[in-house]
Amino acid sequence: MEVGILYLPSVGSLEEKLKGFAGKRTDLYQELLHDLSVQSQYLDEHGYYGVGFTEHHFHIEGSEVSNNPTLLGAYLGPKTKRLRWGQLGYVLPAQHPIRMAEDVAMLDQMLQGRAFFGIARGYQVRWVNNMGQLIPGLRDARDFETYDRVKRELYEEHFEIVRKAWTQRTFTHKGKHWEFPVPGQVWPAADFTRKLGAGVDAEGVVTEIGIAPPCYNNRVPDMFQPFSFSVTSLRWAARNGLIPISLVCDQDLVQEHFTAFREEAAAQGRNLAYGQQMGIMRDIVVADTDEEANELARNAGYQVWYDFFVPFGFNEAVRRRHEKLEDIPTDYQTLCDRGLIIAGSPDTVCRKLEKLRRELPSEYLFLLTYTQLIPLPKMMRHWELLTEKVLPHFTDKVR
Repeated sequence: MEVGILYLPSVGSLEEKLKGFAGKRTDLYQELLHDLSVQSQYLDEHGYYGVGFTEHHFHIEGSEVSNNPTLLGAYLGPKTKRLRWGQLGYVLPAQHPIRMAEDVAMLDQMLQGRAFFGIARGYQVRWVNNMGQLIPGLRDARDFETYDRVKRELYEEHFEIVRKAWTQRTFTHKGKHWEFPVPGQVWPAADFTRKLGAGVDAEGVVTEIGIAPPCYNNRVPDMFQPFSFSVTSLRWAARNGLIPISLVCDQDLVQEHFTAFREEAAAQGRNLAYGQQMGIMRDIVVADTDEEANELARNAGYQVWYDFFVPFGFNEAVRRRHEKLEDIPTDYQTLCDRGLIIAGSPDTVCRKLEKLRRELPSEYLFLLTYTQLIPLPKMMRHWELLTEKVLPHFTDKVR
């Protein structure tokens, strides 16, 4: 089992956040960069798979100051030797697909093959609609049916373009929203390109384009689809070579997802074991005692979950079959009882992880981690206990 981390780059303690505009403070962002540097160096030394960041904009409140996850990887990656760096994920509908493919390829070159790629459809209208406002259908979220359809179209088309850019020396694309190259472009340096490259015809018209540099050694990075809530999303991931990461906690629902993914992969000629190429994500906090771990988790993940994620419908992660979102209790113990938060001493966390691993033997475990809501000394103790007393029972990767 590989163990990765999804950091939500939250700046400031809960006390600092309550003062307002935490996301606008240089002192808090500098502390964030310092804390991430210290933690990532520890993770690098102990065999963790990699670190991913969300993509979100306009978070003046300080909850997720993560405008550019690839840039964060480029800052932190050189401080490590083995740890992979990526996005969990880029919001495809609001991105320019060529720019995104180029950015990840550059990161992969800088880190000599230690980049990975994660994608999402996006749910925060405050920024998705603003950043994507020139695309018809993204500007106005009031027509939800059109909005959702356009996001799905862009998500799938942008992924297709990125994959072409990474796997083909030069390529063309003609879809519903994009065409590359734009027809009829006369390239003044046609002779130069014919000698040293490709993609122009006898009249000097551009016929194909290609990105440079490619990914390191022309590879395709590991590709993830975080927050996969539906069978439809799981099947699409299987058809397109992505590793889905599930937040869903209901065992019946997740097992249905695992089975659907495996069936779809088999239909594509990939015979996978149950849980292979699948990921599970949980909020895990380890401390010396159950009481301390629960207090830390209550002031970190629980606060963010109910203050921020629940209004966006993320209680879907802990919903049981046939249960309405509005009927789910909004208390800390519910998140623990349903398995989203796993907090406790090493013995307690081991028991809970053993049950999870027995029922859902995923190839990847990602840890949902909130920066700075837990003070750095407590976070480093968490990593020490997790690394030395918990994870060695479940994987030989972490050491």
